[in-house]
Amino acid sequence: MKKRFKIMIAACSTFMLISGTALALTSGPGIFINKAEYASSYFKLKVENGTSMVSLREIVETLKGEVTYKDNNIYVSLPEASHLSHQVNGYLNGLEAETPEEAVRTWIRGVQRRSGPLQYAVMTPAMQKTTKAEFEDDFWVTGGSSPHMGPVDKLTSKTLSAGKVQITFDYPLVAQTQTIATGKASIIVEKDDDPVFERWAISDIYLQDPGDTGITVGVKPMSDAKNP
Repeated sequence: MKKRFKIMIAACSTFMLISGTALALTSGPGIFINKAEYASSYFKLKVENGTSMVSLREIVETLKGEVTYKDNNIYVSLPEASHLSHQVNGYLNGLEAETPEEAVRTWIRGVQRRSGPLQYAVMTPAMQKTTKAEFEDDFWVTGGSSPHMGPVDKLTSKTLSAGKVQITFDYPLVAQTQTIATGKASIIVEKDDDPVFERWAISDIYLQDPGDTGITVGVKPMSDAKNP
């Protein structure tokens, strides 16, 4: 016999896309999953003393998972997307930079490989928040096939304040194996406040020409830089 259990849900997020028509609206707060609205009655929503409670089974099954009850325990199986999200988070954590130069080198490689995830991994949380939608709109593929950013030989570092460094460099613009022009970049890198791990992340990116390598997410013209 199936049993229904209720748990407090503070937040619900998933990488999975849910299709279908939103159910008819009822009174009370609405429930949105991936921007799709569901009737609160569908999840048996109750609000008591500021705490929202919903049916565990209904919300897990909406996310294409399964809930079973066995031996006085509740077992929740979530779809492959939830496992992939853990894997992605592991990659992002592994790419965190221990020095300002490492952060910039990773970003450069991301531009050269047209890899949005590499660039995103070494951005500050604030910058990730403002750029994520644009990365997603471009399916995490950035740049252009021609011209593209060629090898960067030298990085010049300047300390702006405690925990804040500016790194500038020139880069060749390459088309069909030939250098056709030179670009300039100024990148601001900041130290994380974590007292245990020294991590550095990019907070601002300025290019002399923000469009010289095609789609480059999160960049501003160098004329906007306070410390060009």
